[in-house]
Amino acid sequence: MNRTDIAYQVSLIMDSDTDGFDLNAILDDLAEAGVTSSVDDIDSSTCWEIINRHNTGAQAEAEAAQAHADYLKAETAYKAATVARQVAFATAIDAMGRGGQAVLSNKVGLSAPTVKSIADRGRRVLAERTTSK
Repeated sequence: MNRTDIAYQVSLIMDSDTDGFDLNAILDDLAEAGVTSSVDDIDSSTCWEIINRHNTGAQAEAEAAQAHADYLKAETAYKAATVARQVAFATAIDAMGRGGQAVLSNKVGLSAPTVKSIADRGRRVLAERTTSK
């Protein structure tokens, strides 16, 4: 049998649902496993192991799940960094006293109103921390 015949047998095994599978890689691995005339040349569990190994749909799903988990970790870190910046701005401006907002604004390269807005949110975070203790 040729490769086309074996591909047809594989599609029959899979009930013609080969979408999401790398059929060429499956055929290569089957040939390497000794399939020359029929998928019956190897045992069923080996055949299914080869087929499942090339399930690109499952691989893509796993990669998407991992990417989402990485995103959630990054989002958590971003939120923590944002709060830390807010608190640091509030603390710095309060420690510098009058004119501290302008000094910090020049140092970090943001407009004074932006620095004030960030610091105000930091002050709210600090106030929440002291009331929750």
